[in-house]
Amino acid sequence: MAQTTSTLMRALALAVVLVAPSADLPAQALPKAPAPLPTDTEMELAKISDLGEIMARAERWRAENDLRRYTYAVERLHALRPYSPTFLYRLAEAYALQDQKTKSYDTLIKIQRQGLAMNPDKDKDFDKVRNTPAFKYIVEGIVVNETPWGEGKVAFTLDGAPELVEAMAWDGKSKRFLVGSVRTGDILAVDRKGKTRPFIKAKDAKALRSVFALAVDEARDFLWVGTAGAPQFEGITPAEVGAAALVKFELSSGKFLEAYPVPAGGIPRSIAAITVAADGAVYATDPIANVVYQVAGGALRQLFDVPGSTSLRGVAISADGKHLYFVDYELGLRVADLSKAEVRALSMTDHNLGGIDGLYYYQDHLLAVQNGSIPPRVLRIKLDPEKGTMTAVQPLEANKDALEMPTWGAVVGDEFYFIANSQRDQYDANGKPFPDVTVAPRAVYQLSARFAWNEEAGAQERPLIDDAPPKGE
Repeated sequence: MAQTTSTLMRALALAVVLVAPSADLPAQALPKAPAPLPTDTEMELAKISDLGEIMARAERWRAENDLRRYTYAVERLHALRPYSPTFLYRLAEAYALQDQKTKSYDTLIKIQRQGLAMNPDKDKDFDKVRNTPAFKYIVEGIVVNETPWGEGKVAFTLDGAPELVEAMAWDGKSKRFLVGSVRTGDILAVDRKGKTRPFIKAKDAKALRSVFALAVDEARDFLWVGTAGAPQFEGITPAEVGAAALVKFELSSGKFLEAYPVPAGGIPRSIAAITVAADGAVYATDPIANVVYQVAGGALRQLFDVPGSTSLRGVAISADGKHLYFVDYELGLRVADLSKAEVRALSMTDHNLGGIDGLYYYQDHLLAVQNGSIPPRVLRIKLDPEKGTMTAVQPLEANKDALEMPTWGAVVGDEFYFIANSQRDQYDANGKPFPDVTVAPRAVYQLSARFAWNEEAGAQERPLIDDAPPKGE
């Protein structure tokens, strides 16, 4: 027993020698300090996905001057909606309020690199981080984003069109545009000077209600229309609200051919956009149910849904019919590899792909109308057609006065036309202009789809800050 005790004591002594700090050994830092554990507030917020609830907490904590918790809430909002310009700016603001210069500057640089034009220079919330060379340098970069960009112009106005015209397509055989109204359900033919004439009247086609989407299939002489019972439609009845359909007309005559009602499934349905593949298959997005439909072989089916989506919008099919590109308005660009039944997100560092409505395929590129950006703009996205991935993003138009909630359009040869001022934000939920609002005629904008074509290799969102900002926090 004595021997055992002696052995134990020697072992303990040796252990003390091994673990005790030595005066002769210098202190050594860990290669990388572990991240701090999340606070109780951060863990609680991580369980919440409802934006309204998080925003309410953020506003309460801001009013109470609890800037630490306010910042946690804004960080959560940004994590849920990484493309939101508003949340990104508020995150930079939250860091600035706490004098966290590095975090605030890093976030502002992200704003600048994404081509956004939200200038903090006159915002008093940035006073604690303002008086440094780094802040001045970043602001200079953001000012560049505030300048108008592009060579496009208003091609014509739709003076004789009904209100809430959003859907648009091009009929190459008859050399005319077709536009549809959410308010009346009518479809108009429009020449290149903007002269309109009735083409299909909703009262003469019982399947039509609000027209949200148009697509032309010239090879088969079809016009596809996405229609839904929206509250903005004149004379809508409660029974019609939330019903949706894809309707096929004869393109040359406007004759009704067939309607494909969307099964309700207990929730409201709608159609945001339509695209037609070379083989005649039709694809459409539903911005409410967040599913993609297909019409093929004379039948409509739900092709797939996208769990976690916010609102599916524009859709475009590749020339070979292999890749279907579509947009989640708040979460960005997606692609479905139809040969593998695989859906994945598309993104590139330093590019903001949120807030896209219209999406169009053009020579292994996508043309995207981005009305949820600050400023509104049109992007050209270069694709790898084999892999279905993005390789470059080139802005075509931004910060023009004419771009007031731009939306859907049509490719005409090498030109891109789109509705520049949908003004949907000037109307209430019932399709009537807000009091004291003067609604302007819809303007159709024209730009070259090949603008800066030779500059797109490594293209960025306007001139960027390429080097680190000057020292001087």
